[in-house]
Amino acid sequence: MSFLQKHLINICASFAACLAMSPAYADPTFPNRPINLVVAFGPGTGSDTIARILSEKMREILGSPVTVENRLGGGGVIGTEYVARAKPDGYTLTMGTTSSLGTTPVLNPNAKYDVKKDFAFISGLAKSDYVIITSTRPGSPQTLGELLARLKKEPSSFASAGVGTITHLATEMLLHKASLSATHIPYKGSGQVIIDVAAGQVLFATDSPSAALPLIQSGKLRALAVTGPTRLSALPDVPTVAESGFPGFQVLAWWCLAAPAGTPEAVIKKLSDAAQKAVASPDITERLRKMEIEPMLMNAAELTAFIDKDIPAWTNFIRSSGIKIAP
Repeated sequence: MSFLQKHLINICASFAACLAMSPAYADPTFPNRPINLVVAFGPGTGSDTIARILSEKMREILGSPVTVENRLGGGGVIGTEYVARAKPDGYTLTMGTTSSLGTTPVLNPNAKYDVKKDFAFISGLAKSDYVIITSTRPGSPQTLGELLARLKKEPSSFASAGVGTITHLATEMLLHKASLSATHIPYKGSGQVIIDVAAGQVLFATDSPSAALPLIQSGKLRALAVTGPTRLSALPDVPTVAESGFPGFQVLAWWCLAAPAGTPEAVIKKLSDAAQKAVASPDITERLRKMEIEPMLMNAAELTAFIDKDIPAWTNFIRSSGIKIAP
């Protein structure tokens, strides 16, 4: 063998080795071992529930286990950052949310990940509106207009599931749009919020339909408006905030799949196709809708475009409002 032939063989071998080590290299047998889907919040949360519903169907589609790991702490920071630093091979994913990818990086100084630089977006999964609620006790507001009129006349309070949560920020955004103010009373989760609003101890709150509906349907809570672009099927007589005098107002909770930046495009596409097929299946769609959660079918490009629009809107609002989470 000539020197030139040996040299060419060495070059080809080196090139092949570089490809194998490159993050852009996609294993054609993917997935050939379990995929770890990290939820940055605790068991029983919306993110956890959706992840477990999704993992069952994706396992059937991909032919490989999809395990759910709750890696909580720091309001979603710990689990999300763990995925951002993971090997970009498609085997470690995050259940991204409005808070973990949209608001927390702006609010929380402990969030060291950069959403645009550290993640590759895979697929949209689901979305949900919020509902503005008050008590049905005598003297409680009957409409959103009555609520805002009361806030204009007298000091009042609102509750949320915690500082910086979407339930907090949705109310702050409404108050900002209406040029009003109210005292924020943060709770640790929605459970006690719903109870105290129903008892009239706090004037109003914004919360998820799944949390509020049981007490709305039992007559203990009154729904004043929903924050999405259309009315809820479970509350057809309740107007949207946009219908109630604030055109264009919209606050949604959303969930998506994301992977570490540098994950091969072929892997992203395979995961995206599987996730969308899973969410679109009739049994999964039905399970989500029973929780007043709608499918949000988006491929990687569509999800990226959505993120590019939604996150700056939250960033601008949070920075202009001055809301912060203490380190």
